[in-house]
Amino acid sequence: MPLTGSTQEMPAGVRELTVLGEFKPFGLVAEALDGGKPTDDDYHFFLFDLNVTKQRDEAADELEASSSNRSDHELFVRGNRIIWSIGSRVYKRFTLPSKVIKTCWCRMGNMREALLCVLQIDSLTIYSTTGEVVSVPLTHTVTSIWPLPFGLLLQRAPEGNPLTNISLSSSSPFLSARDVCCPKRGLGYSPQNNYTPMNSFDCSTWGNGVSVSSHLILKDPLEDPQLTYMEERGKLNTMREFDEVTIWTSDSVPLVASHNKGKMKHSLWFVKVLNSNTEVAHAKSSELIPSGVLAKQFSFRRIWHGKGSHTAASKVFMATDDDVAPIICFLLQEQKMLLSVRLQSIQINAEIVYDINPDMSWSIPAIAAAPVIVTRPRIKVGLLPYGDIIALTPENTLLLYSGKLCLCRYVMPSLLGRDQLFINPKLSGIKTTIRDLKIVGLADAVEGRMNLSLNNGQIYRCAFRRSPSSSLTNDCINAMAEGLSPCFYNHFLLLLWGDSGSAYLSKADSSVDSEWESFCSVITRLCRKSNCSSQISSDSASHPSWEFLIKSRYHDQYCKHNFIAGTFSRTSSGMQVSGSCGAVVGNLQRTEASFYMELLTETLDSLHAVYETFKLDNLRKRDLGLLVVLLCDVADFLNEINYLDHYKRDFPGLLKGFGESKHSLYPRTPPSLFRWLENCLQHGCSYASIKDLPFLICKDGSSVVNWARKIVSFYSLLCGADQSGKRLSTGVTCNVASGIFYTHEELTVLAMVGEKFGLQQLDLLPAGVSLPLRHALDRCRESPPTKWPAAAYVLLGREDLALLRSTDPSKTVEQEHHTNLNLISMSTPYMLHLHPVTIPYSVSDTLELESTKLKDLDSFDESVTDGMEHIFNSGTQLRYGRDMRLNEVRRLLCSAKPVVIQTPVNPTASDQDLQQTQLWHLAQRTTALPFGRGAFTLGTICTLLTEALTVPKLVLAGRLPAQQNATVNLDANITNVQDLKCWPEFHNAVAAGLRFAPLQGKMSRTWILYNKPEEPNVSHAGLLLALGLHGQLHVLTISDVYQYYSQEHESTTVGLMLGLAASYRGTMQPAISKSLYVHLPARHPSSFPELELPTLIQSAALLSVGLLYEGSAHPQTMQILLSEIGRRSGGDNVLEREGYAVSAGFSLGLVALGRGENALGSEDPLIDRLFQYICGKELHNDLLHLFKPLVDEHNRSAGQIMDGSLVNIDVTAPGAIIALTLMYLKTESKMIASRLPIPQTHFELQHVRPDFVMLCVIARNLIQWSRIFPSEDWMQSQIPEVVQNGIKSLGNEMDDIYEVDAEAFVQAYVNIIVGACISLGLRFAGTRDENAQELLYKYAVYFLNEIKPVCISSGHSLPKGLSNYVDRGTFETCLHLIVLSLCVVMAGSGHLQTFRLLKFLRTRSSADGHANFGTQMAVSLAIGFLFLGGGMWTFSTSNSSIAALLITLYPRLPTGPNDNRCHLQAFRHLYVLATEARWIQTVDVDTGLPVYVPLEVTIQETEHYAETNYCEVTPCSLPERAILKAVRVCGPRYWPQNIELFPEEKPWWSSGDKNNPFNSGVLYVKRKVGSSSYVDDPIGCQSLLSRAIHKMSGLTRLQSYTSSTKCIGAVTVEQLVSTFSSDPSLIAFAQLFCDPSSNSISDIDFQDFCLQLLFECVSKDRPALLQVYLSLYTTIGCMVDSVVSGTYISSDSLFLSSLKIAVAYEEALLSGKLTSSKGEIVQSAFLGALRKRVEEILNFSLDLRTDFSAYIKSGRWPTEDFQGKIPGMILSWYLQWYGVPSALDIKRAAEKIKRIKIRSSVPFLRLVFPTTHITAIEQINNVWFSSEEEDRSHLIAA
Repeated sequence: MPLTGSTQEMPAGVRELTVLGEFKPFGLVAEALDGGKPTDDDYHFFLFDLNVTKQRDEAADELEASSSNRSDHELFVRGNRIIWSIGSRVYKRFTLPSKVIKTCWCRMGNMREALLCVLQIDSLTIYSTTGEVVSVPLTHTVTSIWPLPFGLLLQRAPEGNPLTNISLSSSSPFLSARDVCCPKRGLGYSPQNNYTPMNSFDCSTWGNGVSVSSHLILKDPLEDPQLTYMEERGKLNTMREFDEVTIWTSDSVPLVASHNKGKMKHSLWFVKVLNSNTEVAHAKSSELIPSGVLAKQFSFRRIWHGKGSHTAASKVFMATDDDVAPIICFLLQEQKMLLSVRLQSIQINAEIVYDINPDMSWSIPAIAAAPVIVTRPRIKVGLLPYGDIIALTPENTLLLYSGKLCLCRYVMPSLLGRDQLFINPKLSGIKTTIRDLKIVGLADAVEGRMNLSLNNGQIYRCAFRRSPSSSLTNDCINAMAEGLSPCFYNHFLLLLWGDSGSAYLSKADSSVDSEWESFCSVITRLCRKSNCSSQISSDSASHPSWEFLIKSRYHDQYCKHNFIAGTFSRTSSGMQVSGSCGAVVGNLQRTEASFYMELLTETLDSLHAVYETFKLDNLRKRDLGLLVVLLCDVADFLNEINYLDHYKRDFPGLLKGFGESKHSLYPRTPPSLFRWLENCLQHGCSYASIKDLPFLICKDGSSVVNWARKIVSFYSLLCGADQSGKRLSTGVTCNVASGIFYTHEELTVLAMVGEKFGLQQLDLLPAGVSLPLRHALDRCRESPPTKWPAAAYVLLGREDLALLRSTDPSKTVEQEHHTNLNLISMSTPYMLHLHPVTIPYSVSDTLELESTKLKDLDSFDESVTDGMEHIFNSGTQLRYGRDMRLNEVRRLLCSAKPVVIQTPVNPTASDQDLQQTQLWHLAQRTTALPFGRGAFTLGTICTLLTEALTVPKLVLAGRLPAQQNATVNLDANITNVQDLKCWPEFHNAVAAGLRFAPLQGKMSRTWILYNKPEEPNVSHAGLLLALGLHGQLHVLTISDVYQYYSQEHESTTVGLMLGLAASYRGTMQPAISKSLYVHLPARHPSSFPELELPTLIQSAALLSVGLLYEGSAHPQTMQILLSEIGRRSGGDNVLEREGYAVSAGFSLGLVALGRGENALGSEDPLIDRLFQYICGKELHNDLLHLFKPLVDEHNRSAGQIMDGSLVNIDVTAPGAIIALTLMYLKTESKMIASRLPIPQTHFELQHVRPDFVMLCVIARNLIQWSRIFPSEDWMQSQIPEVVQNGIKSLGNEMDDIYEVDAEAFVQAYVNIIVGACISLGLRFAGTRDENAQELLYKYAVYFLNEIKPVCISSGHSLPKGLSNYVDRGTFETCLHLIVLSLCVVMAGSGHLQTFRLLKFLRTRSSADGHANFGTQMAVSLAIGFLFLGGGMWTFSTSNSSIAALLITLYPRLPTGPNDNRCHLQAFRHLYVLATEARWIQTVDVDTGLPVYVPLEVTIQETEHYAETNYCEVTPCSLPERAILKAVRVCGPRYWPQNIELFPEEKPWWSSGDKNNPFNSGVLYVKRKVGSSSYVDDPIGCQSLLSRAIHKMSGLTRLQSYTSSTKCIGAVTVEQLVSTFSSDPSLIAFAQLFCDPSSNSISDIDFQDFCLQLLFECVSKDRPALLQVYLSLYTTIGCMVDSVVSGTYISSDSLFLSSLKIAVAYEEALLSGKLTSSKGEIVQSAFLGALRKRVEEILNFSLDLRTDFSAYIKSGRWPTEDFQGKIPGMILSWYLQWYGVPSALDIKRAAEKIKRIKIRSSVPFLRLVFPTTHITAIEQINNVWFSSEEEDRSHLIAA
């Protein structure tokens, strides 16, 4: 094969490799640890880097960090198993169904993540890094797979080729690896789980011999592989090159290398993506189909071929040539050489065309080679890292090449034995024979690491030392790599790597100082070589022809065509020669002296960029001092006078003195970042000259000056620079984070976030430079825009908004991890606010009292778990304080301890009977307590899925305090205790399960089955219902459901059916629906086996069907449920039949919930049938036969409850009324409401049951929802006139009224009132409406007085003596229903007046002997509602919530614990479906403690009222979300934030997630520094004290300091500051600098300043300005000390440049260039005083005028005399402060002005030097022109 290039001779440099250890695939180690013998002896593996699997947009950041210590990733393949390990840790394992043929990493389309593609014998399996799996079946044989930039290349086997001919891999397993790390780009993509395309390939295409393609490309895991085409002579034909065996592909550039064994040649193909199928010759139908619909096609074009190779190249990879051009390298084992061909591209019409330049290929002798990243680890060629070549010659010599340039030779360490870390102990004897070992092979290269094989069979993992330990040396080398032209940098590399005696990389343990000295020596050698060349050659001037050629358009076109556009770019735009620089220079006979002069010039420019960058970093001062010495030497050699002057001004104490300098013909002005920043602030970014920016800052991809580029970009955006993508109008690039912005300050903050420039980085800037950036943060801090990244809010110091943003539920796990990293990067190490810092003393005091508050004073066993111990937390403590309300609720609802029985001390036999009677009544109350406890503890604890459920005991025993708490058990002879506890135990388990807060994810199915007992019991049944009400039974499979049903346990079946229906509410899930209908024998077909199911289970099944089909208006389901209302169940119990009909009515109403008007209307036959069930009248309608059940549907024991056409309305009416109520809920249908049978005459009163009247009143009001109004007039309007007249005439003996009529009047009156009260409670559920509360409380007291007069003032005139006509049981039921309605209105409020009423009712019933279970259940539920969820939950008034509450409040109370006849007790728990967590508490983001914060709540406009604002103090409950518009944190003590809840698409509020408002009810707030919390300072007295902190502290300081006595109990400044702020920087500052007792500060004035500074930062909440103030203050102090004492304190004068920028910032504010709503962040008076003080110091020097004159005239700096370096230091201050130009520039300007005959030269000087201060202008005028005027005047006088 012909060679067209040669390489340079091998240099003398020798390097030692770093041996990491003996290599062994970790997959073998993992297999050994797993145990067992492998079934397959054949295995292969490959190593790769972390960047291969990282997301595309993260790789760029990774390259910035050093990767030398990162562990290699390994994929180990044996048989059908793959082990992915990282270092010595197994990361993932994959097991496939068949043997693995080949694996590779690939990125498809625009997917962000890398995919692991595994080829098997008949399928292709694709794994994502997140765990998703896609399997693609292969219908034809695929021999290998290869990654491309846009997809996966599949190479088919020729037709007839048996599948067994496929080889796993070549001898080198590395062929499966990626040779080049892929850059990350594009958007995210997540493939679906286990998706298998049905038609993976087009069979017609594959079967057609003409259309069969030898290569296919899969560009998406869910799409079919695409055919490929070959471009030949401008035509496209199907790719059928089966003999072209692919040996390499690139996943960065669309290139494919192949070998044809028959033709004995290698080929390189360019893969092109065709825009549309119209380009394909055979695609005739594509003209009729839009191009966007057609799949993309791919074509292959051969761009190079090389003949003469019988075997394929053993390795192909991509590297970089010495002129930064990409090359493709072929390792040819036959010829024992490495052939490199040069890749070039031409961009035509936005399309990149790739080609090979055959004239620029070259080769080197090698038997093994690999790409490595050694010489330029941080340099990127376009999007790819710079790749070097490590080659093993036939003589077993290991050489490092940078392109064709051989840099050095590598050898193994001289000592390799036990002393070498990680070396095999077996090699201990090799020390003496190490020189006999030879390197015979290399493989598995990853970045700077590779495996070396020795001739003794050992394999070692070795590493190159890529970067020096010295950060200064490393930065300088990288700067030269980025700034020098390739030919210059190659020459520098030869010097750096070639000489083993002086090179810093020769030893692995070289020190930092020696590295810098070695680097300086290399630069010095460059200067010597240039000097020698100048002396030898007399002609050292540059060639004009050469300069013309460099600047010509031809040169630009040549560079463009010889570098790959888009992927590979030139490293320098203005200072770079062409690719083959050395050859061109030779052709033009360029002198060696000119070469070295240009090399040094570019070196100076590159290192000067580093110098300017270091000036902006406070931590690089030492490096800056070392670098400036080297720069002075280079500038002095190049005779760059202005550069020398620039460095002398910055470091006036340099040892090198400067006298008269040689004048340069064209002196250059050095770039100055400080000058650019100052001009940018003073005049705008458009005025600031780009010449003041080092060229590296404006170059793309430069990493060494990244720090300075960020600062320049921030200033540019702050001063109004224009954006064009990432490029700014000032010439720099900037990454701006996503987010909306309205001002330049907001854009600057987003840029800081995009560049990951946080508070820690801000502290590294000089104080003055950081001021404008701190101004931008302060400007945006109070009200930043919404939807910013969380890191932006942390940067602003608004951690409250950051937490609000970071809890966005739409974020993925990867985004969450990325967010956390950004939050850490934005925070300072001492200001991570996301963790608690301090606890105020008052809160800790209250927490100490909590342990005593939680004790039950009436208890005797503290170890008993009552299920409510978790209810007390910091939030409840903050709300109730020392209020004992929650403790009392806990005591009232505790059922785990024996109840107290009051008996005499010496009981008799009759007393024992009395105890049993009393205990029986108390047992009725105890069994009802779980209802209330479930509501009280609703959603108050998070379950641990590793623990079993703990259900509190249900104790029916009593204890006798008079007899030392002796326990008395309930007598089993009186009643069966177990039967008594059956359903109460069920409710007890429901209460225990309702405690669990709904999880963000799913409840674990394993946890549910883990709690499943071996034998079914009621406790597990209650748990199932509770979990279902929380929507957590989705995790159960249908087999799990039927396994529960098969147990035939009554309560388990009931709980499971209701729980499943609640979890799948409104989904109409078919499988669940079938399981429910199984429990309705009336719906079984005649062929179905006969089942005997209790009516209780059938009723539960009916209601479950309604929940499952809620709101669907499913016609068939409605017909079924309608017929069930009139159907008789299997039993003969009338009450059970009524309960069955009621369940059917509820179910029918739920199915058509609120849709009666739209879905049915008012004339529908279904409605007529319902009114027939209510009224019992015979209806004649032709459509009624549609609703008559078929005979075969009920030919068993079920029959219609009617005799002919008459209906038993006693059974059917309640269910029909409920159904109508829910169907027409809130529809305002007057037609339906008017047809409800509310008695209007005496006759109707006698023929309508009173309880039906109550239901009709409820139905009418809920249908006409908007007419319900909480007033007495509305209540009276509910009572018909005939009833009102009858009630008025009750006490009139003259009226002729029978007792029966009076009873009817009273019964109707009582039930109508109760019905109206229930309607009122439902209408205002959870609203805490005061009017509704007062009205309901009024009627509750009224009924209570009617039962038995109590000492409660009613204050109303309602009819008296109703108890004479109605039995007490009815009054008790009515009373408790009203109380329940009252607690529904006040749900979660803990209203004290209502609570007292409930306590009275509870004790009254027990004392009076009326301990009916139903009333006790009502009281228990009422207490639970009043404190719903510990006061953090309430009820909603949505349709589904009202339906659930109506089911819960159904006005038929049970008579005993096991009474489920009229209404299932399990239905009483459905109130959970009506709850919503509207509770909100505020947590201080700094301390992590709940705090009081005032909120302004905005309610949106409705039809009843306008938009309303009102104030609340947290913790509080918010209005319903349907009407809630906004919540705003207000008040002077906390930073404001506004949460908009309208529209619903806001990220922090999802209408479907009712359990997670405001981050689970938590709103994070941030307290302003200088303000105390409302817990510590309720009335604000301490905040007022903070305004006088400086006065108080000053007085105490003076007294303490002068008397040296300490007052006991005095408040120190540190304590005072810690009260107002948890900022550790403020507290530490107060302790060290403001404490009077501290002896660390002896300067009283400085302490005064610190106290004033502390007050400034505390009062204005700007703690970050401590550093700025101190830095500026101490700057002036050092200047004064230096002048007064004559001692040289500071080695540089950079602080003055920082101070000038601070002054420029103040001027920008005053001129309006920067805006601020609160003024400047640093007091203008302070900056003005500093400026005045500097000018006074400069005027203080007596010798300054003489030194300045000498500098202006000759550029001479003061020499060191008896005053030392002070004169030079003061001169540098003067030049810096007043912006004096260099002496050379002044001289040139003065000479030009002298030619003009004018009286005053000041205006001209001002015009020439606009940035120079007028004071310096006058001094220049005096020096240059005043002496001449004096001489002229003397001549005139003579």
